[in-house]
Amino acid sequence: MQDWAIFTGDIVKSSAMTRAGLNAVFDRLQDAAEAIAQWQDAPAYLTRFRGDGWQLAVRPGLTFRAALTLRAAVRRGDKTADTRIAIGIGQAHLAGSTLADADGDALVASGHALDTMPRNRRFSAPAAPLALRCALPLADRLATGWTQRQAEVTYYMLAPDRPVQTALAERLALTQQSVQGHVEAAGVDEVLEICEMLEST
Repeated sequence: MQDWAIFTGDIVKSSAMTRAGLNAVFDRLQDAAEAIAQWQDAPAYLTRFRGDGWQLAVRPGLTFRAALTLRAAVRRGDKTADTRIAIGIGQAHLAGSTLADADGDALVASGHALDTMPRNRRFSAPAAPLALRCALPLADRLATGWTQRQAEVTYYMLAPDRPVQTALAERLALTQQSVQGHVEAAGVDEVLEICEMLEST
């Protein structure tokens, strides 16, 4: 077995979504999972279950960056969409191409964290290292306030090999000044500082 951060999540207020809307959310989660897989040079094993539930495997060092990226991925296509993310860090045995047959302490901890997550929270990692447990509630408050455009900019800027703002502006058909404004309003620079701190330890 290896150490993994297992994310277990569900889509907030999914019962109010159309099937097409919910599928679009999962398409954006899949895009994020593929990006995370490139960061960690290993599959992320995004697995959908029970309609609006999902799981993902992340290298522990990338936990914070990946969690914010997934929140941004969901919001970037729909200003009202959001997801809860519960995180269990520990040993896990990953078999096959999904997490359906995976087992280990990290999966158990992740599922339990989602079951016991307070209703007003979107992140929960009760057994994570102290620094991550302190950072997640503040990141939760920040992400909850993102507009759709702020989430889109954040999604790209959280990548370890993030684009320069002029290139991102061209990609999104925005001005560089607009991208900079969204970066500042979304707290991207502050989030990246926390990413660097957590990943260095």
